[in-house]
Amino acid sequence: MYDAQNNISPRHFPPRLHLSHNEGGYTLIEMMIIVLIIGIVSAIAITSYQTQVRRTQLTTLYQEINLFRLPYQIMIDDGEGVTGFSPTGLNIPAQTKYCHFSVTAPAISGVTADAVKCTIQNLPYIQGQSLSLDRAFNGSWQCRPSVGIPTAYLPRTCQ
Repeated sequence: MYDAQNNISPRHFPPRLHLSHNEGGYTLIEMMIIVLIIGIVSAIAITSYQTQVRRTQLTTLYQEINLFRLPYQIMIDDGEGVTGFSPTGLNIPAQTKYCHFSVTAPAISGVTADAVKCTIQNLPYIQGQSLSLDRAFNGSWQCRPSVGIPTAYLPRTCQ
């Protein structure tokens, strides 16, 4: 058809698209299911991420208290008195961002409980809990967390 008034021929009109009722796109229910699936996957991912962050924080704390092991053993080998067994005596800071350290002099025989102890600070989910290294008379060390720290957050050597 020729539009005489506007001088436009039919070839200038875009072709008409004819959509049937079956080609209308996604329904509202389909879209809601997709949003629900994305929400569930997001919730799982966030929970997993938070667990990994907390595990990393506790692994860092474990590495910090392990710094005390060698100086502690050196003081025992050198025959230092009880007064030398402190963070200052071991030439290590008494506090870091997440730990307040305490040191117990070695027992004459048996296990020295809390030979090196980190009382946790600035981590609200485990505030006031502790991570300790116990030293046996034979020189072996054992990591011991306080009861309030979930096992999922602990390094493997402390579980």
